[in-house]
Parts: sequence; structure tokens; C-alpha cells
Amino acid sequence: MHLTMSSAEKRAGRFRLPRSTLSSRAHLDINVRKLWAWPASGDDDGLTRAESVLATLGGLLAEPRAAAALRAHGDDRILDVFLELADVCGSFGRALLALKQSITELRAVVQRRHGDATATVATALRARRRAEKEIRRLAAAIRRVSRDATVLSDGDSKERCPRRDMTGIVADVAAATAAAPEAIFRRCAAMSPDVSAVAQSVPWLARLRVPPPPATNKVVSEMAAALESLEERIGEIKRGSEKVFRSLLRTRVSLLNIHSSF
Repeated sequence: MHLTMSSAEKRAGRFRLPRSTLSSRAHLDINVRKLWAWPASGDDDGLTRAESVLATLGGLLAEPRAAAALRAHGDDRILDVFLELADVCGSFGRALLALKQSITELRAVVQRRHGDATATVATALRARRRAEKEIRRLAAAIRRVSRDATVLSDGDSKERCPRRDMTGIVADVAAATAAAPEAIFRRCAAMSPDVSAVAQSVPWLARLRVPPPPATNKVVSEMAAALESLEERIGEIKRGSEKVFRSLLRTRVSLLNIHSSF
């Protein structure tokens, strides 16, 4: 296959993919649009969509002509964007683990119900608040990454009109990929249990200055079930975020290989 770009293509910063690979580009465009639309959909598949977009991009970057175009007109800043994305997603996984552990401790206390566990609960609640604070910080950080990627894509973030060169395509993928975790971060920061609801399930939590009504077996059972369900949901999000994290690392390695090859 002849990989040398024409002078006109170089001046315009564009590339022409062989017909055999146009379907990959079309598939990527469709997945990116779906990912941009996801936060407003109310569905829970944002991380799955982000992973799919990154996988499709990986296929496109493996095409020799696309790689040649990116090498000729690439922007090193896109490497920084993917590094920052991976860093934020890695930190998110650690924050989720801390949040899940705090929920596990609360559930154990609720199920045990007897004895003075004030110190245990107070520690778990402090850990939960720290995790929530960290997740909110990460949401702000990934919002900045998304803005940087949008500038590189040189398009309107509302109308989704990215540049037609490879840098624009890759940058638009980065911006869309950042948008999904940002929405998920915000949801995670707000999904931990209501302290007053936990307090109502165990009488000795009155020591935390939240006066509870008499607890019943039904209340305790319902609260324990709610905490267990929350644990499972956080675990699912963590597994999804780890897949996205690995996909981001693979994408950056592909970009590094393209930029470093001559």
C-alpha cells in the first residue's frame, strides 16, 4: 500500500482512507455521537460506550494511512490529554475503592446492630466524605481535560463539528471520552447513603447526635440491603472504569508509537 501523502493533502492536513477502512471511521463517528449524547440519556452504559469508542479508535490508528496522516500532522498535546485522562481515571478507581470500603463497614455495623460501634461508624463516615470530596475533585479535573481536548478538536462542543484531520478525530474522541466519566463522577459523589437513614437503623447512632426512632428488624434489613446494593453498584462502576483506564493506556501507547516512528 502506498502510504506517502500528496502535497495537497499535507498542506490541507487531511488524509484519505482506503475504502476498506472507511467503515471503521464511520463506526467511530457513530460511537462518538452516542457517547456525547449519553449523559442526557439516563442510561448506565456510559463507561461501556467510552470503552467501545476507544476500541474503535484503536482500530483506526492501526490503519497505516491513518497513522501516516497523524504522524505528518499530529499534535503532541494530544498525548498529554490522554495521559491526563488515564491519570484521572486511575485515581477514580482508587477513590471508588475507598468509597466501597466505607459502605462495607457501614453495612457490617448495621447488620451487627448490637454494641457500641460509634467510633467505627464515625471512621467509615469520614472515609466516605473523603472519597466523595476526591471524586468531586476528579470531576473538575476531567472537565478541564475535556475542554483541552475540545480546543484541539477545533469544533463547536454543542454542534459536534470536529476538524477533519486525524488530530481533530483523536481529540474529539478524547473530549467525548472525558464527558462520560465526568457525568459518572458526579453521580458517584451523590450516590452514597443518607447518614440520617443509616442512623435510623441502629439506636446507638444517637451518640453521633442524630436521634433515631426505635429500630425494627425490618428497618435494619432494608438498610443493610440498600447498602449491599450500593456496594454492588460501586463495584460495577469500578470494573467499568478499570476497563476504560486500560483502554486509555493502550490508546496512548498507540499514539506514542505513531509519533516516535519515522
